[in-house]
Formats: sequence, structure tokens, C-alpha cells
Amino acid sequence: MRPQIGLLADLPPAQRRAVLDRTTRHAFAAGEVICNAGDAADALHFVVEGRIVARRASRGGDIHAYAVMGPGQTFGEIAMIRRERRRTATIEALEPTVTLSLGFREFEQLCAAHPEVNQLLLRLLAARVTRLTDALMESLHEPADHRVVRALRSLCGSYSIAAQPDRPITVPVNQTVLAELAGVTRPTANRVLRRLESVGMVDLDRGRIRIRDPHALHLAAEPETRQRA
Repeated sequence: MRPQIGLLADLPPAQRRAVLDRTTRHAFAAGEVICNAGDAADALHFVVEGRIVARRASRGGDIHAYAVMGPGQTFGEIAMIRRERRRTATIEALEPTVTLSLGFREFEQLCAAHPEVNQLLLRLLAARVTRLTDALMESLHEPADHRVVRALRSLCGSYSIAAQPDRPITVPVNQTVLAELAGVTRPTANRVLRRLESVGMVDLDRGRIRIRDPHALHLAAEPETRQRA
């Protein structure tokens, strides 16, 4: 079965298969670092199975997670179009993960042969900029507790099944990663999760969070002004 890759979505099926035939398969264990920020970038990766987390270090040396990606998503494309071609983030497998890598030369040939890939790449990068801008605005204006709930809702969306959006969802992410994604301390994330647990919205287990009521979580993540409306 061929993976569904967002970056290749606009290619005709035969051309998509031709690109995928030039990729190399990689398997990573949970917790394995796929690449480090600053490493030489020689390929982009299509996520086929599993989930990865992207992290960057602040100037003070603190490490912060800023994105979780799963099947159909791509990482490494920014380094492919930067002149210095260095990894901009550290990528770690959150769970057993399989990727397909496409080398730099093949990536250049793909973009040259198919202008539609360039257009899709621009849309993907624009969406990423918008997402990071929204995260920055949240960090400046949203209370810490609310950011934790919103980060959990985002993870919930990454692990939900499209046909069963209200079914309980288990997110194999620990509280440290959730705190990084929300831009808060781990004790703050733990306090918010304990509150959600007390009202039956989530169950907490070692290294994972089970969302018992995704719909209630979605409502709790809405801005307070909208909740009161």
C-alpha cells in the first residue's frame, strides 16, 4: 500500500509512484533521535507510520517542542531550500516510526520537473508559519492553563480517527512533551491534567494520556469569550 504524502498530493499517481520508488525506508524506535539541529541536511523525510516531535533550543539552552507530525506529513523540507542546508530542529520519534527519505538531488529534480510541487511546498510552509504565529500569540496572550488544554486538543486531533472523532483517544505523549508544546512548566501541565482528570475528561497513565471525552476537550479549548457566548 502506497503512503499518502501531502507534499506529493498534486502529482499524478504514476509520477507519485516514481518519486516514492526513489526513496529509502527508515525505521526508528520510540525515543530515537532521527536528526539533531545543526546537522548537515541531505534528505527530507515523509512520515509513513508513527509520530515524531520537533524541538529547538532557546538561546538560554532550554529545549522546547513545537510540533508533532504523523503519517502523510513531511519534515526536512526547510533545510532542503536553505542555502546552508542544515537541520533547523531536532527530530525524535515519539513511538515506533517509519519514514521514507528523498535525497537532495532527487528533491531538486522533483521540484524542477513538477512546478506544482513548488506551489504545494509554499502552501505547506505558509501554513507552518501561520501555525507558529498563532502559537506565539497564544504564548503572549493566553493563560498558561488554557495553552495546556489547547496543546492537548491539538494532539488529540493528530491521533483521532476521522470516522470516529468522538471516540476515546490515547495519546502516547508524556507530560514533559505536552508542557513543551504548551510553553509551560511540567508542574503547570500536571496541575491542568489533574483537573481534567478530576472531571472525567482524561485518564493519566505513565507516558500517555487517554482523552475520554474528545468533544468536551474541544469545547474546553475554545477561547473563554466563545465559551460564554
